[in-house]
Amino acid sequence: MERIRVLVQTSDPITRLGLTELLRATSVLDLDGDGEVDVVLLAEDRIGKGQLGALWRARRSPDGRGPRGVLVTRHFDPGDILVAVQYGVLGVLPAAHVSAERLVSVLVGVTQGRAYLPRHLQAAFLDQLHHLRCDRLAPRGLTFGDFDARELDVLNLLAEGFRTDEIAAKLAYSEGTVKSVLYGLVTRLGLRNRTHAVAYAIRTGALRAEACPELGRPAATS
Repeated sequence: MERIRVLVQTSDPITRLGLTELLRATSVLDLDGDGEVDVVLLAEDRIGKGQLGALWRARRSPDGRGPRGVLVTRHFDPGDILVAVQYGVLGVLPAAHVSAERLVSVLVGVTQGRAYLPRHLQAAFLDQLHHLRCDRLAPRGLTFGDFDARELDVLNLLAEGFRTDEIAAKLAYSEGTVKSVLYGLVTRLGLRNRTHAVAYAIRTGALRAEACPELGRPAATS
């Protein structure tokens, strides 16, 4: 296994010593210097936005990507999970359940793009994403992916088998507007046709997302 470069961050000298010795005893390399690292391992009894800010600063790099983050902690507020993920955290391990084997597995896994979150944090993350999409993005006609809210409305109905005139009636658009929306997204994304657009939206998960409450968008004209 390729050696993983890890930076241990903790305010407790005993914790630092224990983690450092643990990592040195495995195929994972602990790098406590100024060189590039693959993973920042942040271990604190309680981790909040202040500690996550330190992790964000540690992630800064010339290419803007930086290392992944793994947290080992006894107390983590589920309300901070979205911020943590934005700061590069892919693993959160309860301190009481950490073993050498588990820690090494997570450190290796996050470098491969895997995520390790307890079930309650997974639920909190999905709930926060839903509220962000519905409360912040959707009212502004925005989404997480390649489609805006109006395009998703049209694609959802197209996927259900409705014709463009029926879609126009359901959305209170003109048929010309519906055709313009479809032409615009097909052209922008380099897709072949409407069927390809629906397939692409399904494949990327855009049409499987949980629906937001109806926003009562105003009618549009072409």
